[in-house]
Parts: sequence; C-alpha cells; structure tokens
Amino acid sequence: MDDLAWCAADPHLSIGDPVLSVFLAWLQDFERADAPHLVLLGDLFQVWIGLPGAQTPEQETVLAALSRLAGNGRKVIYLAGNRDYFMKELARWSPIRVCDHWDLVTDGPARIRFEHGDLINTSDANYLRWREFSRARSVRRLFQLLPAERQLRLARHLEGRLAGTNATYKTYFPRQELSVWARRLKAEGVKSAVLGHFHLNRVVREEGVEIRFLPQFREEGVHLRVARDGAQTLCGVKR
Repeated sequence: MDDLAWCAADPHLSIGDPVLSVFLAWLQDFERADAPHLVLLGDLFQVWIGLPGAQTPEQETVLAALSRLAGNGRKVIYLAGNRDYFMKELARWSPIRVCDHWDLVTDGPARIRFEHGDLINTSDANYLRWREFSRARSVRRLFQLLPAERQLRLARHLEGRLAGTNATYKTYFPRQELSVWARRLKAEGVKSAVLGHFHLNRVVREEGVEIRFLPQFREEGVHLRVARDGAQTLCGVKR
C-alpha cells in the first residue's frame, strides 16, 4: 500500500456503544493495510481519563488493540481533545504517543499538521480556563488519591453529563481565530492541516494554509488516508 497515515476524528465511543465494533474492525483494516502511522484526532470516547484505574472495559479493549499495533511497529499518535483528561499519564503506561499537535512529514515537500482543534477558538475564555483547570497537575493528583473504583465511577458520571452536548461545537465557527492560527502555521512552514472537533466535512484555505476539517467518525462513517506524496483521500468505513 502507498498510504503513509490513516486518521479518524471524534468517535465519541461510550459504554455499550455499537460503534465500538465498527471502530475495532477499522483498526483491523488499518493493520492489514500496512500504513506506518495511525493518527487519532481526539475524543475517542465520550470521556477518557488517562489513568489506569479509570478505564472502562471498552477503553481497555481499544487500548489493547492500539497497543498491539504499536507492538507491531506502527506509530499510534493521539491528539488530545476536549473530552480527554490526563492523557499525558496514559502515555506513561501505554505505547500511545499523546500530544497537542503533531506533524506528518511526507515524501514530498509537504508537512501536514494534525490537531484536535478545541484550542483554536481563543475567544472562548470560559472553556480555555476550564480546560486548564480540569487538566492541572493538582487536580490530577487529587483524582489519583481516589480508589480505582471511585475513579471509574467518576469517569462514568462525567460521561453521562457530557453525552449529547455535540451541538455546542456547531453553534460558532471561529473564522477570525482560525486565520490567526493559520498565520502561525504558515510562519512555521506548514502549508496543510487536518482538524477534528468541529464535526465538519470541509476544506478551506486561510492565510495560504489548506485546512481540512475531518467529519466525525461515528456520524459520517469516514476516515482520512494520507498518501506518501501528501495526497489526502476521504474513505468510507465498513459497517
């Protein structure tokens, strides 16, 4: 195969979710395709707390599949989203690479920036404050003091609270903020970017940077394949 990377955005898997089997089958397709990079644009679950004691059975199943891929030499990159907490801790005890953004270098001159996208809207000060507070080291330490069973119960409580809030992402498109973000990318020499978070299927050009919004895995049933020359193709997911 000539693919350099496969990428999926915002599966938002939950407890007892029928889409889980679809996602696991997609991982098997990726494994057979022999592409070296798997890029996940965050919000893999409704809520994912990256501490060992807080993992649901569904998360343990997915982690086992991702760990198998990494053990077979694939690079698994996870771009932390707004529903992901303490994910740097996950990287300490699993083979997944966790970061806020990541660049894919193609065989051509292109460098493609991958990012979840929730940090682009800098005008949403309330969200940015909450994001910083909820992921602070002090909060993480308090969470770790809880017994594993309490951690898991709290994770499930958060999942229930956040379920059904997807409409918030579609109420405001931060065009001005996106232009500022794209200007920074251009200064870094990045000419192409892929974002999740917004649940859109759209390609725009801002400040000379081509930005692809990758649609939600669970709703649209698609993923992105990036060829070695940098070409990008949306492909369907088997259901």
